[in-house]
Amino acid sequence: MWTESIDLHSHSYRSDGLWAPSEMARRAHANGVKIWSLTDHDTSAGWDEAAKECAVLGLKFIPGVEITCEVELSSTIDGENPKSWHLLAYFPQGASDEFLQWLAHLKEARLPRMKAMLEALKEMGHVIKLSDVEKFAEGSLGRPHLARAMMEAGIVETVQEAFEDWIGNDSPAFRSRPLPSIGEVCRRVRAESGITSLAHCKYYGVELEVLIPHIKQLGVDCIEAFHHSHSDSYRLKLIQSGMPITVGGDSHGTENRPSPGKMLVPLKYLHPAFCP
Repeated sequence: MWTESIDLHSHSYRSDGLWAPSEMARRAHANGVKIWSLTDHDTSAGWDEAAKECAVLGLKFIPGVEITCEVELSSTIDGENPKSWHLLAYFPQGASDEFLQWLAHLKEARLPRMKAMLEALKEMGHVIKLSDVEKFAEGSLGRPHLARAMMEAGIVETVQEAFEDWIGNDSPAFRSRPLPSIGEVCRRVRAESGITSLAHCKYYGVELEVLIPHIKQLGVDCIEAFHHSHSDSYRLKLIQSGMPITVGGDSHGTENRPSPGKMLVPLKYLHPAFCP
């Protein structure tokens, strides 16, 4: 049996999305989603608002977060060279104050990195104030917010141009920040009775026969087989890997993916915690 009623990967303006958590919940509901998770980057700031709106709409809400982690394996596929891996973490029973405090430290580490990127841009002749970036962010401060500030300043015309020419991986103003390992995050999430899933794994440029055994060894519970960036053939390979799967449209509220939902997934292979 297949369903479009589940979406476990989306973002609000609490990280790099465009809309409030409540608005993303309404968009999910309008698309027929019945089980939904908000997974903003390195922050739980939108959970309460999302949960309240889901209660009104009759949606099952699963608190989630997309945690930015260290690169685990070097890319072997041409064209892929990410500076981080992303691990989705879900908390059906909620998360402890201790975990949320640890998560807050991850979010705070984004500020020194942003200041370093602004300094790099300044050295290249483009002055942008931190406040001009922060006004685009309601939570975790990230490169998409800087890209919007660069557009406003007339440095670039699009977010894509900002990433390609200035702040993307290997671009002149890119700066890294300290990141946790996948293994560390898995241990912390498991201590909370949570569930982990490697997000959009095609992005990492690692052959599946190498990737799958590695993440299993690290303690990852699932793999996000059904992501908008994965072809049908790639999704099939992930299903055949033997790991439980998750599904996520990765909506940020933008024009190309305005709403959560419309992601067809086979229930047979979905992790049981996310089945209707």
